[in-house]
Amino acid sequence: MPSLLSPGRIHCLEVDNFKSYKGFQMIGPFYDFTAVIGPNGAGKSNLMDAISFVLGVRTGQLRGAQLKDLIYALDDREKDQKGRRAFVRLVYHLANSTEIRFTRTITSAGSSEYRIDDTLVNWDAYNNRLKSLGILIKARNFLVFQGDVESIASKNPKELTALVEQISGSDECKRDYEQFEEEKGTAEEKSALAYQKKKTVVMERKQKKEQKEEAEKHLRLLQELKSMKREHFLWQLFNIHNDYVKTIKDLEDEERSREGVVKELENFENEASKKKKEQAKYLKEIALREKRINEKNSKLDKSQPELLKLKEEMTRITSKIKKGKKELDKKKVERTKHDADIALLQNGIQDLTAKMVELQEKGRDVGDELDLQGNDLDEYFRIKEEAGMKTAKLREEKELLDRKLNADSEAQNNLEENLQQLRNRESELNSQEEQMRARLEKILDNSAKNRTGLENLKKELRVMQDKHRDSKKKYENLRLKIGEVENQLRELRADRYESERDVRLSQAVETLKRLFQGVHGRMTDLCRPTMKKYNLAVTVAMGKFMDAVVVDKESTGKECIKYLKDQRLPPQTFIPLESIRVKPIMERLRTLGGTAKLVFDCKFDPSLEKAILFAVGNTLVCDDLEEAKILSWSGERFKVVTVDGILLTKSGTMTGGTSGGMEARSKQWDDKKIEGLNKKKEQYETELESLGSIRDMHLKESEASGKISGLEKKIQYAEIEKRSIEDKLSNLSHEKKTIKERIECISPELKKLNDAVNKSNAEIRKLERRINEITDRIYRDFSKSVGVANIREYEENRLKAAQNIAEERLNLSSQLSKLKY
Repeated sequence: MPSLLSPGRIHCLEVDNFKSYKGFQMIGPFYDFTAVIGPNGAGKSNLMDAISFVLGVRTGQLRGAQLKDLIYALDDREKDQKGRRAFVRLVYHLANSTEIRFTRTITSAGSSEYRIDDTLVNWDAYNNRLKSLGILIKARNFLVFQGDVESIASKNPKELTALVEQISGSDECKRDYEQFEEEKGTAEEKSALAYQKKKTVVMERKQKKEQKEEAEKHLRLLQELKSMKREHFLWQLFNIHNDYVKTIKDLEDEERSREGVVKELENFENEASKKKKEQAKYLKEIALREKRINEKNSKLDKSQPELLKLKEEMTRITSKIKKGKKELDKKKVERTKHDADIALLQNGIQDLTAKMVELQEKGRDVGDELDLQGNDLDEYFRIKEEAGMKTAKLREEKELLDRKLNADSEAQNNLEENLQQLRNRESELNSQEEQMRARLEKILDNSAKNRTGLENLKKELRVMQDKHRDSKKKYENLRLKIGEVENQLRELRADRYESERDVRLSQAVETLKRLFQGVHGRMTDLCRPTMKKYNLAVTVAMGKFMDAVVVDKESTGKECIKYLKDQRLPPQTFIPLESIRVKPIMERLRTLGGTAKLVFDCKFDPSLEKAILFAVGNTLVCDDLEEAKILSWSGERFKVVTVDGILLTKSGTMTGGTSGGMEARSKQWDDKKIEGLNKKKEQYETELESLGSIRDMHLKESEASGKISGLEKKIQYAEIEKRSIEDKLSNLSHEKKTIKERIECISPELKKLNDAVNKSNAEIRKLERRINEITDRIYRDFSKSVGVANIREYEENRLKAAQNIAEERLNLSSQLSKLKY
């Protein structure tokens, strides 16, 4: 709310058709002190209503049901007229001589319009402008109506505080204050947690320091232990040496005694030798007898399987005969097949001969295009055919060697390629193995750190869980106790009704106890019946003194009475302990027998005995009415009350137990118990708050459990990755071993192939030389006749066109030679 800029006051009031003011009326000017007087009905209250209206007060507080009820009307007919309007304008002078005009108008539609200095504004702007001048509509701090002073004076401290907060505007900040208070509590909890963490770190630091000192002490003790061990071992060596010398002496004595024993042993051995010879003789004879028996048994056993052996031999021979017949049939089939193959080969020879003739004809046609004469060409082909026939076997060997060379070369290339791929793969596997081993080492290091952290976290969690378990048990115990107290309070208050007067009396007594030192409290607060069933009886016995206030002296009571009058509070009865006069208790009444007891024998502070005696005197209480009548009206008379609340006086009158609201008043005895239960509940709630929030406990446990779960998952994933890497390393190792074995296997094969290729090349070159030599020898005369060094020069330079035909003839000759030979 904006601060008040400067004080001001109402200068005048302009009204138009508002309530009892017909037409336009100007009221004022007003001064610092202005009194409005007049008879009843003159409009004094309407003036207050006009000021309240223009300052925004609701219609319900201006003695009207709706806004139209505030417009001036002489009679009902005028009320029903349409288009009626009214307004109230307040001219407000500020201290700096400026003025503000606030106008509130009732329109013909029955709504309100607000204007500030003739400018139409909404309600929020209008209200904010009034607030800036310190005028609060909600608090109604600008007018004091009839009864307001008395109402404020009768408010209790809590209500006064609420009023002050409303007037000051601080209640608007209540929500922010509560939010900030909650944030403050959260911040304090976080601060406490941070402090606890700091405390834990300091404790850990101290623990580490102690561990360091303990480690240094351990090292020092280790040095001392080494020194002591050295001395101990020297001492042992000394004793061992002495034992050794003594043992040597004992050994020499034993050697001397052993010689005598050896001589006796030799005599015994000689006798034993003689006995053994005799034993051997008998054993030999036994062995011969057993051998003969075995030979006889053996012959008998051997004669039996001879028959079986012969039978098996016959079966084997029969099987061989059957097998021989099958082989004979098979050979006959093969012979038939060979005959067919021979016929087929003969047909092939005829076909090849026909093809040779055809090629010769074709060769002649080609020869016509050459430089040779017809006879020379025939001679060439004849010699060519002769050379082909003579070199056919060599050419066939060369062809076989060429195929073998091609196969070996291809195998050689494949092996070399495989070997290179294996070596590349081996290098790649070595690189992968190195990376995997580095990764595995890193995983093992991290896993060890995580396991250490996991153990520490688990220990912390166990400690935290134990602490939280105890706190939770205590928390549940306190909640159970609070629930029990609340149930007791609920039962006590279930049938108890406090009127507004009782509440005000209780608050007044509390105020008196706080203001005046000698006030002890109300009678219901200072004593208590021994059993609950006597509540109604004690209430009836005390009568008007039930709510009496006990004070130390008469002057204190007078001051209290004066205070009650000043505060316009209900009157109270006061019992001053110093000045009251009481009759002593008749002790014989305690021994009357039956159910009769003195009302005086209730629970109270001994210092208040006079007040209790003053209130109840020697009144007796008993369980049933008949017993009460006997005590009250037979012989010596007494004042008696029953547990049902029936009062019997000495004069013989009797009043009903529940009349006059006595039963309801008897419930006041529970007030003290309620107060005690409330204090106990507050104590339990304080202890509950000191335990801290269960949610924070769960959060801490969840945080620790989350960290543990995270570490366990890390360890689990690390273990999985470790196993995966170990499996991969195992596979790599196995693959490397396989590759190495393959390389070791391929290398000899490759060397063998290289040797075979080189050998084949040498043999092919040798065969080519032999073929060329034979061909040159056969073509020597022909080569001279055609003028070339050898026939190959002629074939390459002059018979290029007939080369294919010659080769084909050569192939046919080779095939024909194969079929013939």
